[in-house]
Amino acid sequence: MGEPQQERIGRIAIINADKCKPMRCKKECKTFCPVVRVGKSCVEVDTKAKLAWISEDLCVGCGICTRRCPYNAVTIVELPSNLANHTAHRFGPNGFKLHRLPVPKPNQVLGLVGPNAIGKSTALGILAGKMKPNLGRCHNPPDWDQIIDHFQGSEEQRAYFAELLENKKVALSKPQYVCRIPTRVSGTVG
Repeated sequence: MGEPQQERIGRIAIINADKCKPMRCKKECKTFCPVVRVGKSCVEVDTKAKLAWISEDLCVGCGICTRRCPYNAVTIVELPSNLANHTAHRFGPNGFKLHRLPVPKPNQVLGLVGPNAIGKSTALGILAGKMKPNLGRCHNPPDWDQIIDHFQGSEEQRAYFAELLENKKVALSKPQYVCRIPTRVSGTVG
């Protein structure tokens, strides 16, 4: 379960940590995995762990685990083909991976719209300076100099993070849930 290796084109299983319940199930994801059946450790399920682990290198993306999991905790996703060097943030093995970030423009509003669980709040949290991007290295996160160097191809983004780090830039974001605005902001509107 080391650092993520070079990505490949294909499919991979992602585990939803909120749904995976290894202490309640019969380990169907491991039992029916064709890679495990030929003797390779593609799926590990420890009853003491909070969730199963699926090897990104060994998973063939067959989808059997998604159909067999009684809690619908496993999803098969298509891996992007050309984004291996553009991972902005990752939430651990078999976890969500955010590729690239939007580039904020000075004195303009940036809005992100899309379905749930695609990284809108994560991207805005990173751009607001509330979250440090780990560039996909969840077990060995980079320091700020490495993060700024990572964005060297995008001069606007590199400058944005440098100014954010030096407190020369302030980013504001509204809470995801509008009903929580009064707990974070005081004053009147209008």
